[in-house]
Amino acid sequence: KRMWSMEDVFTTEEVQEWLDRTVKNVGESGYFCEPKFDGASMNLLYEKGKLVRAITRGDGVVGEEVTDNVRTIRSVPLSIEYKGQIEIRGEVVIRKDDFEIINRERLEAAEAPFANPRNAAAGSLRQLDSSVTAKRRLVFYPWGLGENSLPQAKLSEKMDFVYAQGFLEPPYTQACKTIEEIETFYRMLIDKRGEIRMMMDGMVIKVDNVSLQEDLGYTVKVPKWMCAYKFPAVEKVTKVNAITLQVGRTGVITPVAEVEPVDVDGAMIARATLHNFDEIERKGLMVGDSVILIRSGDVIPKITKVLTDRRDGSEIAIERPTACPTCNSELLDEGTLIKCQNLDCPDRVVNSIIHFAKKAA
Repeated sequence: KRMWSMEDVFTTEEVQEWLDRTVKNVGESGYFCEPKFDGASMNLLYEKGKLVRAITRGDGVVGEEVTDNVRTIRSVPLSIEYKGQIEIRGEVVIRKDDFEIINRERLEAAEAPFANPRNAAAGSLRQLDSSVTAKRRLVFYPWGLGENSLPQAKLSEKMDFVYAQGFLEPPYTQACKTIEEIETFYRMLIDKRGEIRMMMDGMVIKVDNVSLQEDLGYTVKVPKWMCAYKFPAVEKVTKVNAITLQVGRTGVITPVAEVEPVDVDGAMIARATLHNFDEIERKGLMVGDSVILIRSGDVIPKITKVLTDRRDGSEIAIERPTACPTCNSELLDEGTLIKCQNLDCPDRVVNSIIHFAKKAA
């Protein structure tokens, strides 16, 4: 069965809107909430009690077969008691303490450390040599089912059956009926974010009754019966050391803040895009400023606030450029956008070739 993406919600109001769309169908059956671990999604196919195939999410319809590598993950049973055909879905993760050990070992072996546990987990699954995967301390946590003929009426009951086959249970799950109960569980998970050994980027809310899930159905992209209630981004304070300029294929100059490297939720961040010079002026940013940095959507580094009260007078104003940093030709300042108009500018040429060669182009 297809592996779907999830609709993301970020606020109590958005959760309420989502509940309003489902509640007329849900009635007394309620919702099933669990942590959303940040790793690599995996589909395990069991037939006659044996693990026969392990496939990554891929595009949701076709994934990459990684069965030999997954057989080395201790938390994936090679055989289960249940003899019917069943697809067990879950997240392959590297626990935070294991991730630190792996990176320490890589540095000792003069290899580059991994950026974050999610990338390390996904890369480990794709290794050509399964003995490398075996050393990466991967852990599998099931969160759902694909093809199955289990008789239980609720997803939570089906998952209890899956855990009983020898799979790991998440540290917390909760049956909820109201927005208040959902919000209480969400706040509890945020409070426990530091203690829980796995990286979490939110909480998943699912309609528990399986037949109601099918009644609610799907949009083109997402199931209507589940959503991801994302956690607020982790904020860190760092310092802007310099501004560098990037030239894109259309000639637009993009300022990039070079910041003191800081760990934001498992990723070392040393640069943050500032989009344009109007944004620099709006934020009042200067070189040398202390700033609050987040990973927007848990991916893209973004400066959200300048801490002007920490200034000591050594900060330097950021001037709008007048010459291209690559070819030195005069720039056209259109206000929001500043452009290099030289079609032979090396950065414009290289980025145009990259764009032309991309799948999306």
